[in-house]
Amino acid sequence: MNILVTGGTGFIGSNLLDKLLKKKYNVVLLKRKTSNTWRIRHITNKIRMYDIDLSTDYDAIIKKEKTKVIIHLAGKYIKQHKSREELKELIDSNITFPSLLLDSAVRNDVKIFVNTGTFFEYELKGKIDENSLRKPYDYYAVTKMAFETILKFYSANSNMKTATLKLFSPYGEKDNEKVIPLIIKCFLKRQPLFLTKGNQKLSFTYVDDIIVAYLKALDYLNNIKAPYYANFNIGSNKSVSIKEIVSLVRQLCKQNDMVNFGAVNNPKDEGLNITCDSSLAQSLLKWRAQYSIKSGLKKTIKYYKNELLNKA
Repeated sequence: MNILVTGGTGFIGSNLLDKLLKKKYNVVLLKRKTSNTWRIRHITNKIRMYDIDLSTDYDAIIKKEKTKVIIHLAGKYIKQHKSREELKELIDSNITFPSLLLDSAVRNDVKIFVNTGTFFEYELKGKIDENSLRKPYDYYAVTKMAFETILKFYSANSNMKTATLKLFSPYGEKDNEKVIPLIIKCFLKRQPLFLTKGNQKLSFTYVDDIIVAYLKALDYLNNIKAPYYANFNIGSNKSVSIKEIVSLVRQLCKQNDMVNFGAVNNPKDEGLNITCDSSLAQSLLKWRAQYSIKSGLKKTIKYYKNELLNKA
C-alpha cells in the first residue's frame, strides 16, 4: 500500500515512518524545504520526499505515487500567537495546506485520510470522551477544529473513509522541548529547571502506543465498506501530575534534582485535571494504551541518556 505522510520530520511523524517502513508500506513524505530532518536521517534513502514550498501540485504527486492513504500529522503549534503574521501562519499550516491536500485526495480517488487532532479542542475538565464539550484552549486548537469540520464535509460528500485521532499529551523518544524531556534532561545534565507548582494532571501517552493507534485506524478504515468519519480519543486512561513525573524520573535516574516548583506562574495550566476516555478507540479500533507512565519514562530516559553520551 502506498501511504503519503505529512509531518513526518516531527516527533510523532518520525516514529510513525519507522513503523510504516517496518510494516513494508511504500512511504511518501510531504515536507518543507526548511524542515529539519535529523529525526529521519537513517531512513531518507527508503522514502520519497517532496518539498511543498517548491511544488503545491498535490494532484500530480498523488497521481505519480499512486497514493491510496494519507496520514496527516503536520501542524504549526503556537501556544499564544502575538502577531497577525503568527495568526496567518497557523491558518496556512493547519487549515489551508491540509484543505488543499484533502481536495486533491478526493479528486484523485484516495481511499483513506487519517487526520491528527488534539485534546486541547475540548473543555479541559474531568474525564473527556468524544462527546465532551468543545472549548478550544488556544488558537491552535481552533484551527484544528476548523480543519476537522472541512474533513467531515469531504467525508460526507465523497467515497473517502476518514478519521481524526485526538492525541492526549504524547511523550517519548525524539520529542520536542516539552515538559517531560525537559525534566529528564534536568536530571541527566544536573541542571536547574523552573516549573509551575506541578499539580496539573494529564493523560501522558507514550509514543509507541500512539503509533499503534494510527496503524489500528488504518486497519479499521480499510476493512469497513461504507464511507465513514469518526474521531477517536487516543490517550492513557490514567492521569498523572507533573510532580509525580518528577518523582518517577528521580527514581529512574537515581539522581537528585534541581527542580524548582512554583517558580513559574501559570494559573490557566495549574488547574488542569483531566483524564482521557478512550472507550471508543478500545471498542472500534481495538486499541488501548499498553505502556504505564513508568515503563514509558524508562524507555524515554534511556533514549536521552544515549543521546547525551553520543554527543559527549
